[in-house]
Amino acid sequence: MADNPFHPESAIQLTVQPAADGRRAERRRALLGAKLVYGDGAFTTDCVVRDLSTTGARVKLPEGQAVPENVFLVELRSGVAYAARVVWKRHPLIGLAFIEQRDLRTADTPLLLFMKRLWIEHAERSGI
Repeated sequence: MADNPFHPESAIQLTVQPAADGRRAERRRALLGAKLVYGDGAFTTDCVVRDLSTTGARVKLPEGQAVPENVFLVELRSGVAYAARVVWKRHPLIGLAFIEQRDLRTADTPLLLFMKRLWIEHAERSGI
């Protein structure tokens, strides 16, 4: 799982485009509901995406919540899952660097199917 957290045949590789301020990618402010999934799907945590780019995100965690170095970020509005690595922590905020992303509509592994269920359950509760 360390080399390729998703099914290798259908992974979407992220592209990096330079931003005007010298960052690796253009960042946009966001206020998106999301879930962090880790421990091969054994654990989930609600969170809020505060900034988002093609290469990473700034995420706000609930008070007192800790997460491991490798996580999946499930963006609940669009149904996209990102394999990510925690690159900085300033509790309650963490910075994630995306490794790759997958559209959950095409989920094809047990872990992706689990994340797809999380996304669908959220959409049903929210009336989306």
